[in-house]
Formats: sequence, C-alpha cells, structure tokens
Amino acid sequence: MDNDLIGQCFQYLLGVIPGDVAGNIVAVLTTMVTICTLIMRFWKIPDQASQSHKLWKLIYILASFKTPSVTKVEAKDGQKIS
Repeated sequence: MDNDLIGQCFQYLLGVIPGDVAGNIVAVLTTMVTICTLIMRFWKIPDQASQSHKLWKLIYILASFKTPSVTKVEAKDGQKIS
C-alpha cells in the first residue's frame, strides 16, 4: 500500500505546483535518469575499495531505483567467479 500513499503525495504536489514548473521538474528528472542509465551502460563496476565505487553506486541507484547487489566478481582475465 506504500505505492498508494506515494501516488497520492505526487498527485497533491502536482496539483499545488503550477503546470510549467511541474513540467520542468519532470523534464529535469527524466534527463537525469537517462544520463545515469547511459553512464551505467558503459561504465564497468569499479573495485569496491576505490572512491569511484561510491560514485558508481550512486549513479546505479539513480539509474535503476534499486541498490546494487554484486554477487559475481570478474577476474582480471574476464572470467566470472561466483
């Protein structure tokens, strides 16, 4: 039932915010998600110990709306290790 509450909140906010502002917000959010999705398409998973892994994780969350679950690790020669 969480989706109903979230949907009601969005409907309320879109009713309060003027149409042109709401349209701009939706356009910015759509562009941000699209850019994050493109970045995820071409950026391989960095090492978990590196600083760039935190940035990768944030971009992954913005692109897919879920937290990453890394179950397989790639070896240096490209073979998958579970």
